[in-house]
Amino acid sequence: MKPLLVLLLCTAALPAADPPAQVFQMNCSACHVADQMIVGPSLVEIAGIYGKDPDGFVKWCIAPQHKREGAIEMPSMAHLGEPVLRELHKYIIAQAAGKKEQKKADIDPFAVPAAQVRRPQVQRVFLPDASPAAIAVALPGDLSFCFDAAECRLRYVWKGGFIDGGGYWKGNGSSLAKLGGEVVYREARFPLTWPLAGEELPPKFLGYRVAKDGLPSFRYRRGGVTWTETVKPLSDGTGVERLFELDAGKAMTVAAEKATVTSTTGRDAIPASDKSFTLTFRWK
Repeated sequence: MKPLLVLLLCTAALPAADPPAQVFQMNCSACHVADQMIVGPSLVEIAGIYGKDPDGFVKWCIAPQHKREGAIEMPSMAHLGEPVLRELHKYIIAQAAGKKEQKKADIDPFAVPAAQVRRPQVQRVFLPDASPAAIAVALPGDLSFCFDAAECRLRYVWKGGFIDGGGYWKGNGSSLAKLGGEVVYREARFPLTWPLAGEELPPKFLGYRVAKDGLPSFRYRRGGVTWTETVKPLSDGTGVERLFELDAGKAMTVAAEKATVTSTTGRDAIPASDKSFTLTFRWK
C-alpha cells in the first residue's frame, strides 16, 4: 500500500536558541563522550589538556590537526564562532568534573537492553544512506528516523530497534552504525516545492532543541525562510506526522514522492498565509 500523506493545519511556537548542551550534542557527541576515548578523546582528557586554557581550546577547535595515530582528524568547528566555542569549553569542563578516564569499550557505549530502552533518544552518529551529518532519533514506540543535517531533511524511517553503534565506535568513526530494524519509509527529496525567485541557496542547518517530551525540533534555513520541523509517531504506529513552522509565509506545493495527498480543503497547495502545518505520512 502506498503511504498516505494528509495535510492538516495547526499552530505552535518557534524554539529558542540552542544552549551549550545542545551545541555539544549536535557538533561533538558523535565523536566524544565523558569518560572514554571513542572516535575522539574523552571530555576528561580534553579537560586535562585545556581546563585552564580556553584560548588553546578555541584555537584547536577552529584549526585542528591530525595528532593521534589511528584516529580520524577532527573537522574544524570554526562555523560555531569563538563566543559559542568558549561556552562549549565551559560546558565540557563542567561535564568532565569528578569523572575518571575509563578503558575504551569494545561495544556500543550507548547500547542498552531492548527492555530498558527509553524513548525518545537523539544520537549524532554516522548512518547508512546519509551524509556524515546524520542524526538518529528514536521515537516513542518502535519507530526511529534519520535526519540529515547537511541536506536539512528527513532521510528515512525504520521500524524495530534503534541503532547498534558498536562498529562505529570501535572503528573510530570509520564504520557506519547499523539500523535496529527495517526501513519502512524512504524520502528521496524535500517534501515541499515552491517557485524559485532567482538561484536557490543551499540549506543551512541551525541546530535543534529538545522539548520536555524528549522530541527534537530541527531548525534550518531553506528558500529564504527559517524552518522548524518536529517529527512525531502516530498513535497507532502506522506512520509519522511532521510539524513544520516557518518564520515567514511561503506559497508551496506538497511534493512527497510515492504518496497521495489530501487536505481539509481538498488541496495539496499551502498558501503563504499558513506559517505552520502538519504533513502526516502513513505506510500501512
